[in-house]
Amino acid sequence: YEAGPQQALATATRMLKETGAHAVKLEGGERVADQIATISAAGIPVMAHIGFTPQSVNGLGGFRVQGRGDAAEQTIHDAIAVQEAGAFAVVMEMVPAELATQITGKLTIPTV
Repeated sequence: YEAGPQQALATATRMLKETGAHAVKLEGGERVADQIATISAAGIPVMAHIGFTPQSVNGLGGFRVQGRGDAAEQTIHDAIAVQEAGAFAVVMEMVPAELATQITGKLTIPTV
């Protein structure tokens, strides 16, 4: 899905057809909001995944808690962006509990 919204839609459609899955999960926040919007608009449910994203472990500097200090505000923006893009839920991995609680209070979609 990194190539853009149309590639993300094609990949999501193929994956659902080939696997029988009921939804897709995309890692990333604001940077994948356009992909989430395109996939959701096509009727495919999308679960977003923010904070620590395993597929990006090398770019994140290893297995580290995400959203501390100045990065907390970006994590909040990421959560709001994926909700506004149409995600039906959001996974928050390795996000400090206080920040996760704050994000959950700001969203209307389920958080995990």
